[in-house]
Amino acid sequence: MTQRLYLPWLARMSFMAFLLTFLAGSAVAQRTVSGKVTDAETRSPLGGVSVVAKGSTTGTATDAEGNFKLDLAANQNILVISYNGYLSREVAAGSGPLNVSLEVDVKALQSVVVTGYTSQRKKDITGAVAVVSAKELTATPAASVTQMLQGKAAGVMVGNDNSPGGGTMVRIRGFGTINNNSPLYVIDGVPTQGTLNNINPYDIESMQVLKDASAASIYGARAANGVVIITTKRGKAGDPKITFDYYTGRQVPGKFLDLMNAEELGKYLFKADVGAGKSPWVASPSVQYRFDQNGGLTMADYIYPNVFGSLPSNFTYTNDITDPQLGVTKYNINKANKAGTNWQDVIFDPAPISNYQLGASGGTSKAKYAFSGNYFKQDGILRFTDYERFSVRANTEFTQGKFTIGENLTVAYDERVGISNNNESNPIQLANRIHPIIPVFDITGGPSYFGGTNTSPWLGFGGPRGVNLGNATNPLAELYRAKDNKTVTTNIFGNAFGEYAINKNLKARSSIGIEYTNGNRSEYFMRNIEASEARNTNTLNVFNSFSNSWTWYNTLTYNNTFAEDHDVNVLVGTEAVATYSFGFSASRSGFSFDDIDYRYLDAGSASGLSNGGSGA
Repeated sequence: MTQRLYLPWLARMSFMAFLLTFLAGSAVAQRTVSGKVTDAETRSPLGGVSVVAKGSTTGTATDAEGNFKLDLAANQNILVISYNGYLSREVAAGSGPLNVSLEVDVKALQSVVVTGYTSQRKKDITGAVAVVSAKELTATPAASVTQMLQGKAAGVMVGNDNSPGGGTMVRIRGFGTINNNSPLYVIDGVPTQGTLNNINPYDIESMQVLKDASAASIYGARAANGVVIITTKRGKAGDPKITFDYYTGRQVPGKFLDLMNAEELGKYLFKADVGAGKSPWVASPSVQYRFDQNGGLTMADYIYPNVFGSLPSNFTYTNDITDPQLGVTKYNINKANKAGTNWQDVIFDPAPISNYQLGASGGTSKAKYAFSGNYFKQDGILRFTDYERFSVRANTEFTQGKFTIGENLTVAYDERVGISNNNESNPIQLANRIHPIIPVFDITGGPSYFGGTNTSPWLGFGGPRGVNLGNATNPLAELYRAKDNKTVTTNIFGNAFGEYAINKNLKARSSIGIEYTNGNRSEYFMRNIEASEARNTNTLNVFNSFSNSWTWYNTLTYNNTFAEDHDVNVLVGTEAVATYSFGFSASRSGFSFDDIDYRYLDAGSASGLSNGGSGA
């Protein structure tokens, strides 16, 4: 008996001893390391230095006095100390305070940065200039250069509408004017203020962002919102080099908003009425719901017409919005989705993104070349949207004696399909507004594309035609009907230059640059029978735009170094710029979809809009 009592007591004591040992071990498993980071030469403190535990994401940054404090796990014994313009260091994380000094990265300061019509060493620059390398820029897959710039340069704000090939907003110096706040882009010496969608990001060698007035002043008033200078890849002397880069991936929607389903919305309406002192079990706040005094609800079986139970035998279906019996005995019949429609899930889907890049470069000391071809394809996670771009680039340079001539030329063609996120019928906004009791399709199951039996290829969607259903249209219907709405753009961009070395310190350069853009868009909006506020007529809009510009500049540059310590850099020159743009739009209303002759629209002409067409 004594032995049987002793063993459980001994086990309990052993377990408690083990638990205390484990907790004590856990208490020392983490430790706090502190220290200070200074400049190795001046001994001045460095603020904003990155301090990270090697091989992990645990880290912090020094304060204005160079001090830091970091909690480390037991197995984290090495700290990586890094700061822009300084050589990185790895130090052991001891038990006491650390004093770390960083040395200036001389190689980085000697690197050349393009700051206008000339270039400077980093250490000679006094203005605010951010440099983004090609590797940093292309680390994130995106359609345009400006989208890739997001988060890559301090003080530069980038926003976009997140649609494939959509517009991008770049702000370097905030909002300085009431009109255009976009920066000036200079690509291989040619200025532009476009969206850069037609520039292949994988052709870029480096990007410099001139952020303050002193750095950008050489471009005059055009630089009021900052300047982004882009240099494309050039050939180097050596054996021919052929490269092929390819990536493909899958984009998935992020976190959706947590919206109410049909039943939750009904309960909300009940509580709202009760809170307002009303009796929703007597007079329901919505014809789609009936309530008892305890909050129990019953939903209608049909929302158009609004019927609880079976449809009357004389009610029939129609998809003809002009039928005089519509809403009397004929209906665009919609069953109630009592489980609730998750409209966000309806309009979003995973989507592929792919990029193919083929390049060839090489040359000799007298002739250098770099050629590339690119194909980019991005389907939108918003259904029936996509973007496709084809581009080719040729950069060449030839030297004979004191003369050098060359050119940089890009030709690009892109297509953007689908509805714009900035459109008044923004499908994302509609998905958040439309009533969850509305089904995606009416009783026909929708157009044949979706497996339905509707006699029209464009009708058969569920909608808010009825009472208490709001005016938000079916977002999937808006997307589907805009799947043939297309924006097509052709762009030619580049320059040709010549340079003469008068002597080893004095050079004369002349460059002529061009930008040519031709774009057209056609969009069709049809009468939507399922909508509570249906369009009056079918409408076709066609937009054509054309623009070109040329820039001719001539510069004389003098560079010399005296007594090994004194550098002189003088630039004088002239520049002439001319631009021209033209736009045309036409629209026609009151015809069927089958009347459209896309041969004319694809040619960018409004000739097919006879018999009632109008232009502006």
